[in-house]
Amino acid sequence: MRPDEWEDLYRSAFRRVYPALAVTLMDRDAALDALHDAFVEGLRNAPPDRRNVEGWLYVVALRKGRRRFRLSFALPLVDRPTADRALDDVLLRDEVGRLLTRLSQRQRAIVVAHYFLHQTQEEIARDLGVSRGTVSATISQSLARMRAAPQGQ
Repeated sequence: MRPDEWEDLYRSAFRRVYPALAVTLMDRDAALDALHDAFVEGLRNAPPDRRNVEGWLYVVALRKGRRRFRLSFALPLVDRPTADRALDDVLLRDEVGRLLTRLSQRQRAIVVAHYFLHQTQEEIARDLGVSRGTVSATISQSLARMRAAPQGQ
């Protein structure tokens, strides 16, 4: 993809992929950094399959975000966006946010990719390097875990 195509993609995909990452990683700053890193990666090495670039961005950013959690130190944060009302609306939905916190990061990643980014189980499996059966089982287990959550907790 040409840089101008990436700029158009950034404008259209950012609004969908960033909230999904923030919910999955449970950290807005890490999500923003990881998504920016994913866009840089895309400029260096274009995704092999251009049919679902948003899904590719999500997976690359998710991997980069997870890698940051493994670091034993944190870099100082500068120039972060202050208020993102759309993201706040997603994160502050009491019930959904509470239920998502009950899931592991891997479960959140799969549930968010499936229900928020509307990826198929096959796409998620390919992007995350697992079998479709693993994706299906993870979705089922995640939904069961969320359904079993006591109300109000």
